[in-house]
Amino acid sequence: MQAFNTVTVHTRVDGQLVKVAFTEGQEVKTGDLLAQIDPAPYQAALDQAVAKKAQDNAQLTNARLDLQRYADLLKTDGTTQQTYDTQKALVDQLAATVKADDAAIASAQVNLDYTNIHSPIDGRTGIRQVDQGNIVHAADAGGLVVLTQLKPISIIFTLPETAFLKLQENQDATGSNYTVLAVARDNTNVLATGQLAVIDNEIDPTTGTLKLKANFANENLHLWPASL
Repeated sequence: MQAFNTVTVHTRVDGQLVKVAFTEGQEVKTGDLLAQIDPAPYQAALDQAVAKKAQDNAQLTNARLDLQRYADLLKTDGTTQQTYDTQKALVDQLAATVKADDAAIASAQVNLDYTNIHSPIDGRTGIRQVDQGNIVHAADAGGLVVLTQLKPISIIFTLPETAFLKLQENQDATGSNYTVLAVARDNTNVLATGQLAVIDNEIDPTTGTLKLKANFANENLHLWPASL
């Protein structure tokens, strides 16, 4: 049995975990808030970047006004070409600085957004790995929690290689015409009915078997990862 998707949720910024917004075993949807890192340092960095741009914009506006004055004076030989060129270079430099400020603001905004950790998939939360109040890092190996998508779910199984030709002969163009039954260990209780999704592209030469994968809607959650 194999979960359709499994995601270990990590923080992408360092800081104190100030909020855990899920309960263990909860069903979550894509985009649901799972946790929050203290946003204060990242908000301060964003505010600083915005203020820096405002300062540089003011300098750029003043430099452009001076450039226009020099351009008017140059027409009447009231200033030199060198003075005008120097001022134009200053305007270009400040314009580039403002563009760099835009990039710094965007980077600071991204980091601030990362303080809110959202679910990347629909799934079920596992056991919480970190408690509220702890300092967490993007480099932490364990993550905050593991999300597992159980609906749908997959089963990987094998058949002897002698079954390969028969599989091909009875398969339609999409390869989805086979119904697969998931049977409990007692070999009598049918847990779920699904559809064949993939026939592997090679036969294992050591075992002489062919690997296949089937998908099950699993609405009743009778199938669980690593069960059977």
